[in-house]
Amino acid sequence: MIHNNGPGKKSGVWEAFGIVYDHSNVKLDYVACKSCNKVYTFKTSTDTPRISKHKCPIPASEVAAVKVYFKKHIITKQEKETMTAAAADYCATDMRPFESLSGLGLKVLIQTALDIGSSNTS
Repeated sequence: MIHNNGPGKKSGVWEAFGIVYDHSNVKLDYVACKSCNKVYTFKTSTDTPRISKHKCPIPASEVAAVKVYFKKHIITKQEKETMTAAAADYCATDMRPFESLSGLGLKVLIQTALDIGSSNTS
C-alpha cells in the first residue's frame, strides 16, 4: 500500500512518490512511483535526489485517463465460474491452431470478459 505523503514533503518529488507500507500499516524502507508503481529503497532524506531522477514511462495524465475506465472490484464466484466455462468452451471449440484466433470460441471468451468487466463499472 502506498501512502501519499513523503517524509519531508518539501521536495516536489513527493507529488509523484509515496511511502510504501505493508498490510499491517507498518512503514517499510521503500517508496513507489504513484503512476507506474516502480519501487525504490528509501531510508533517509538523502535518497530524495536519487528518486527525483525517475522518469516514469507512463505520463500521469494517461494513467488518470485509464483509471476512469477501470475500477477495482472483487470478482464474484459466479463470474469466475462463467469465465472458466467460457475458457473451456474456447478450448473445445477452437482446438485447431488456425481456429484459435479466428474462431467463435475466442469471440465468446472475449465477450464474456467484457461483459463481466462492464457489469462492475456501474
